Parts: sequence; C-alpha cells; structure tokens
Amino acid sequence: MCGGNTKETYLEVLCFQQFYRHFVFEEDEEGNRTERMEKYFEVSAVVDVRCGETKS
Repeated sequence: MCGGNTKETYLEVLCFQQFYRHFVFEEDEEGNRTERMEKYFEVSAVVDVRCGETKS
C-alpha cells in the first residue's frame, strides 16, 4: 500500500453456500487434532475499494 491517508473498504458483491462434503481439522490447546465432516462452505466475492488522496 502506498503512503498517505487511505481508507480500506470491502464491498461484498456475492455471498452463497457451496454444498460440498469436506473434512475440517480443529486443534485444541494441547495440540491434539480432531476432524469433522462439513457439508458446505461459505463463498464471498468482494471488491477492495480504496479511497484517499491521489496526490503524489
């Protein structure tokens, strides 16, 4: 990112659930891993909109 006064804003243009069976691994405080089956995952399409000074 260039210097200056910029503000980052994300604009979500699409959000849906993709149904697909997959495994998710979770780790606890002791480092043990457990796996579980998920049926879907969230998909988001976003646009990074930056506003700020354009002077060099």
